[in-house]
Amino acid sequence: MISPKRHPREFGFKSGDTHLILNSQSREAKFFAFEGNLLYKAPVLCMGQSSDWRVKRGNTPPGLYRLGQMWNDYSQVSPDQIPAHTDVRRQYGWLTFDMVDLEGNEDGYFRGGVSLHGGGSAAGWPGAWAPKQPLYSTHGCPRMHNVDLRDKVLPCYSRGIVYVSVFQVEF
Repeated sequence: MISPKRHPREFGFKSGDTHLILNSQSREAKFFAFEGNLLYKAPVLCMGQSSDWRVKRGNTPPGLYRLGQMWNDYSQVSPDQIPAHTDVRRQYGWLTFDMVDLEGNEDGYFRGGVSLHGGGSAAGWPGAWAPKQPLYSTHGCPRMHNVDLRDKVLPCYSRGIVYVSVFQVEF
């Protein structure tokens, strides 16, 4: 496994913050509080359309990130109805969180723009909007179920900084 070179504590990790660990091999996300206790586990897919994380549309680059800007399409629609189709809703699902690269892996491999999101064009519409949509490969972003983004990531994001460590399989 290729692991991050740095740790959240080097960036001011404190009480209220969360460390989200994404493991591409086990396809599992683990959420840890600052104090070290496990908050949640959830499925995640860190696989792109190419297995080489150093190329465009490859797997999610390994390293340390923090969640930056959030786009919340879920809050713009009635929860009991399927909203009108848009390409953005189909591709990214309910929530999208920009991942700010703290180690330079994105820029070093011209891979800027990695985000944690749901959705999935291959799931079609309204399949990409389902709470537990299929986790299809992306262009390099980690993908989680829409409901896990809403019920697990969003509460952590609302409490403090969410640091994300991506562990990637060597090939």
